[in-house]
Amino acid sequence: MPRFVSNSERSRRVARRMRRRCGVLMISMLLYGSAVCAGVEEGELMAAYLYNFSKFIHWPPRTESLQLCVYGRSESIQALEALTGKQVQGRPMKVVRRSRGESLESCHIVYVADSERPFLAPVLRSLAGRPVLTVSEIPEFVAAGGMVRFVRVERRLRFEINAASARAAGLGISSQLLKLAVDVVRD
Repeated sequence: MPRFVSNSERSRRVARRMRRRCGVLMISMLLYGSAVCAGVEEGELMAAYLYNFSKFIHWPPRTESLQLCVYGRSESIQALEALTGKQVQGRPMKVVRRSRGESLESCHIVYVADSERPFLAPVLRSLAGRPVLTVSEIPEFVAAGGMVRFVRVERRLRFEINAASARAAGLGISSQLLKLAVDVVRD
């Protein structure tokens, strides 16, 4: 006879699976230098990175939730949207899609998709001096003033940090996170 499963029980199961999956991702990143391993899609790995970045950034007090805005068309959107509701620094994370021209005013983290490469300069100008962590895979992102760029090093997903841009925006980046970066721009 089939057993009835309540919504709250189903939610707890999903949450347990997500915690296990994030745990496996974090262990694989630490042990294997974040190699993209079998069964883990790159989008999920990027989502795990973004979630963990948010734990090591110090924002000025702002709102009740931590908002991650995905700016442009990203193949990783489903993996990123799975972060909605996760707790970061005592606040729930909320993932919101943004299109070109939409306001990024309420965002704490802005992931700039590769589709926005031609419009990178205006996006970064609109966020200059505001306490918003900017993240992308666009090759010239850090040099253009972006804060965190995903890079591939020997088939592994890693990241570089522009600490000077983060500092200018009033964000503090933990020294632990800086140690894990493959490159850090300090001035």
